[in-house]
Amino acid sequence: MQKMVETVSFQIAGVFVTRKEQLRWVDASRPGLRVAAAHEDRASGRFLGLLGFDPLASSGLHQHVDVAFSYVLSGGLTDHAGTTVAGQAGINLPGSTHDAIAYTASLLASRLDGPVLYWPEEGREDAPHLHAGGRDARFGNPQPEREPTVSITVKDIAPLPTWVGGVQRRLIFDYRGTAHDFRHCALTLIPGTRIPPFRAAAPLELFMIGGGMRLNGSLVLAGGFGVIEAGTQVEMASDFGAYLLAWSEAPIAWTDRAGGDLFGF
Repeated sequence: MQKMVETVSFQIAGVFVTRKEQLRWVDASRPGLRVAAAHEDRASGRFLGLLGFDPLASSGLHQHVDVAFSYVLSGGLTDHAGTTVAGQAGINLPGSTHDAIAYTASLLASRLDGPVLYWPEEGREDAPHLHAGGRDARFGNPQPEREPTVSITVKDIAPLPTWVGGVQRRLIFDYRGTAHDFRHCALTLIPGTRIPPFRAAAPLELFMIGGGMRLNGSLVLAGGFGVIEAGTQVEMASDFGAYLLAWSEAPIAWTDRAGGDLFGF
């Protein structure tokens, strides 16, 4: 069993970029599970990175304390309510309780807003849990009538134009009914798009599904992640097109003009 190690990222003044080649895969708590963190805080349970499942690997019974997201890049995950497949975003609301299995090799981009509780199992004491901030606990299902995973086909969401030319937004989740006022969306940038400078009032996290984009000059390509710290001024540009997921925790402030929020506030 490999030990959890810190991921090395490229930093430019409040902008952290982790390319897919920099991700460090480690074995997780059960056979056939791997995790590669772009950013994590095991004390709070915050996580951004990739999860890997071998065929017939399962997560183990767990309960989400806060909101969790998984975008299926390949394969799929099945729980007692159904299957989330490639191209879909799976959303787990607080209290969601399930055990997910992959019947084919599967890869997911994942973000956690808080910790996950795992039903205790013998022989797992020294292994990191699949989810950051995972901790053993006994629990019940607080809402058994609610499906544990809300599966959304992202490309089926009608894209809306933004006030920035060349940028379309698909709003995946507005966090309604949770303790947060965040936004989770997918952005599409046509080749040659330049997004004017803005300041992030709160953390902004990105995963590049396809294409590439520069964050303050640092290139994020497909399979890579970007993390923008609160208070950072950033410019985005894509020479050849980009398709990405974004999690924004507060409205942005344009530095030299007025305009609507880029991420759906």
